[in-house]
Amino acid sequence: MIARHIYWLYSGLIVTFILAFFLLTPLPIFVFDDAYVYFNYARNFAEGRPFAYDLRNIPSEGFTSMLFMLLLVPAELLRLNPILISSLINMTALALAVVWLGQTARATGLLSERAAVLFMALLAMLLIRDESIRLLMFSGFEAVLGILCATGIITSVAYALDNQLSPRARRHWLSVFFMMSFLAHLVRPEYLLISALGGALLLWRSPDRSALLRRVAIFALVMAGYYSFKLAVFSDLLPTGFYRKVRTSGLGLEYIEDWLEDYQDWLLPSGAALLALLALTKTSHKLWIALMAVSAVSVLLFYTQTTPLAGVFHRFLVVPLWTLYATFSLGAVYVLSWIGRRLAATQFIKGLSQRQWLKNVVTIAVLIVIPMVLMPTDLSLMLEGARAQGLFGLARRARDAMNGNPYIQLGTYWREQLGNPSALTVAHVDAGALPYALGSRFLDLQGLAEPTIAHMFGKLSTPEAVQAYIAYVLRHEPDMLLLYAMHPTHAAHIESTWHSYYDLHSPFLGKLPVALFEAYRSYGMAYGCSIELSWLRVHLLLRHKDEAQFSRLAQVFCSHPSARRFPEGLTVVAEGGQVHFP
Repeated sequence: MIARHIYWLYSGLIVTFILAFFLLTPLPIFVFDDAYVYFNYARNFAEGRPFAYDLRNIPSEGFTSMLFMLLLVPAELLRLNPILISSLINMTALALAVVWLGQTARATGLLSERAAVLFMALLAMLLIRDESIRLLMFSGFEAVLGILCATGIITSVAYALDNQLSPRARRHWLSVFFMMSFLAHLVRPEYLLISALGGALLLWRSPDRSALLRRVAIFALVMAGYYSFKLAVFSDLLPTGFYRKVRTSGLGLEYIEDWLEDYQDWLLPSGAALLALLALTKTSHKLWIALMAVSAVSVLLFYTQTTPLAGVFHRFLVVPLWTLYATFSLGAVYVLSWIGRRLAATQFIKGLSQRQWLKNVVTIAVLIVIPMVLMPTDLSLMLEGARAQGLFGLARRARDAMNGNPYIQLGTYWREQLGNPSALTVAHVDAGALPYALGSRFLDLQGLAEPTIAHMFGKLSTPEAVQAYIAYVLRHEPDMLLLYAMHPTHAAHIESTWHSYYDLHSPFLGKLPVALFEAYRSYGMAYGCSIELSWLRVHLLLRHKDEAQFSRLAQVFCSHPSARRFPEGLTVVAEGGQVHFP
């Protein structure tokens, strides 16, 4: 039997390989604007405004994952690049999830120690090669951390149902189950579905029913305390994302269909591997393997009832993605082991299998050969990255990714011109990179960081409701309103016209009404200038309280090298009419 320290050495090598690949390989970094929402909350937390999005210090739960946001707070305290730190969190979570699942398969007797090493290696390589995982790793989002928490739920159930363990050990794993359930909920609230499925299985099959019920009671008290805390801090039990996303629409089903189409080549082999596992393994193994599969299906079903916003790189469906690869790898290695055990019955193979040194050599050879066969191009890219950038290449690429963001560039420029932007209130629809760089008061017109606006989603269908929205916005007295266009290439005769567009991120669930812009004009908003920045055009409406104040704002915000002003002003074409801002 392989020595325990040798097994952990193999596990350490797999962890090292995963971390080294993502640290050294010059993979693209795409950080969408929504990721900067996490960074803003973390910065304000670090500066003494816990759970506030901006300098107004209004607590709001505009982040999906409280746990991920809290993990970013030390980065902001130390002034570290949050793209780098979030990437390190994600790659560590992925590596730990792979080893944890492999350890569970070994410890519960599903796989031998060598087979578990092969399983971890295969799963690691499949994940590394997946385009969504690569992009999510450096996205600034919480998705990969969710893989670790979901894995913790599944594996703790597997241990808690393992009759080979002592009652004390099983009770320990029951405690781990509820701890991971709570952490998973802090990563993404819908992961309570996985916890509920795991809890139901434990209630059905656990031999330690009384210990389980005691922990259920404690977990209920913890959850009650957590939601009491949320109610006290946010005056709400639900995050703003609930009001913005959790509503049935055809987009949810389309999102699932896109995922199924992208991973259709894996559905059949993973399904076959699942059937093989359910047919060949013993009951205790069948239970947690089935739980893993059913949990993935529950997440898919949940998103058929939502309108997924900013679901880039399949980030909401990362647990089903993980399950496809984990099930395939587990089934493939188990079947190979099953065949190997039968071949071992021959005298020749039996004699070889007793040579410990030979088994170690074969294991190491397999760990070297499999990556060379499955991912030769990726290994070459990794080596090129190591030679060109070294161990700290990711830090440099993360810095370049942040500095290359057009909103970061614009916000940084304005901040330098203002010196102290804290007295200004900026209203905009992109609540991420621009406020992170500028550091002003920020009014989120789409409600991600504004609970009051979030509660208006789907309810702005009457003139009275629209007036309520207008009243809320103007009550904060914005000094500047930004209107952006994604495609700045327009014909010359329509450059000074901005068209409201259909946007599901907006609480209006479509084009903005003309009454909104009429109210802005009555409030005193006037056209300042337009700025071209990379693929982005931003039109600035500045508050015109008096000529001197307007001139000061225009001097600062329109001094950007790409700024230009249309002499005829800006015409906004909205739903129901148009409004001219001179």
